[in-house]
Amino acid sequence: EEEEEKKKREEEDAKKNKAKSSDVDLREEGKAEDTYTSGFWHTKAPKTTLVLGGILIALYTSLGKFAYKYVNYATGTVLKSAKLIPVMFVSVVWLKRRYELIDYVACFLLVAAACEFGLGEQENSDKTENPSENYALGLTLSLITIGIGAFQSNVTDRILRDYGATVGENMLWTNAVGAIFIFFFVVLLEPHAFMFFWDTPLYFMLLTFRSVSFFFGAWLYTIIVKHFGAVPAVAITTTRKLLTVVGSFVFFASDKPFTTTYAIALGLFVLAVGCEYVKHYQKHSSQTHSLKGGRLRKKTASTSV
Repeated sequence: EEEEEKKKREEEDAKKNKAKSSDVDLREEGKAEDTYTSGFWHTKAPKTTLVLGGILIALYTSLGKFAYKYVNYATGTVLKSAKLIPVMFVSVVWLKRRYELIDYVACFLLVAAACEFGLGEQENSDKTENPSENYALGLTLSLITIGIGAFQSNVTDRILRDYGATVGENMLWTNAVGAIFIFFFVVLLEPHAFMFFWDTPLYFMLLTFRSVSFFFGAWLYTIIVKHFGAVPAVAITTTRKLLTVVGSFVFFASDKPFTTTYAIALGLFVLAVGCEYVKHYQKHSSQTHSLKGGRLRKKTASTSV
């Protein structure tokens, strides 16, 4: 009985010491937070990483637009959809993220579905479209763009999840750096673009509307990266492309025949979603089983006492 009382006292003392140390940690975190919010220049993520993220965004956007001038719709869709694979590869190799086998299966099924949808769109497009003379250049630039996009997504992941930066901090710094980079790029290589928008205010209004809508999309995308990582965020954007094609069958049913290629793509998409369902079902079942096991052990211990 004396030994049990000593153990109880020691456990109570340990709990009190732990509570005190946690209070000190919270106070220190509060001081750090006050320091962080004291000015614009104070950032959680290193400024070099934020600048790198902005440059990668600018390169990914500009090279992508330039490359798609020389490739057809099907090739562009296939290459853009395949971005999910290098994003996952960089995430595993660089950020040391770990994924289950079913995640890799779902990734490849989703990419295959997107590729099939792109080929299906090409089947229903104008068959007389001739390939560009600079098709090889467009294909090469597209592959480079995919690699840049893979690193850009993982740099955002590192800024938000590893360094604990806020969504606002990431978007403000990276987009500001990217905008400055693009401005000088346009001034040097496409100076007539300013005169084009000056002479055609309608197109400038459309570009402004697109930029505003793109801001909200980028903001939501960054939130997803913050809470779930780069790979799930890119998977969601790929799924959005697939749902756009699927929705076109509903709104343009008379103008868009449902071919065999679309049927294969839809089947692959359903399998990818099924993999995600199985993954979450297994995770939920394991958590439920562990909870039941913990309750059973407590009940057995109380009964033995």
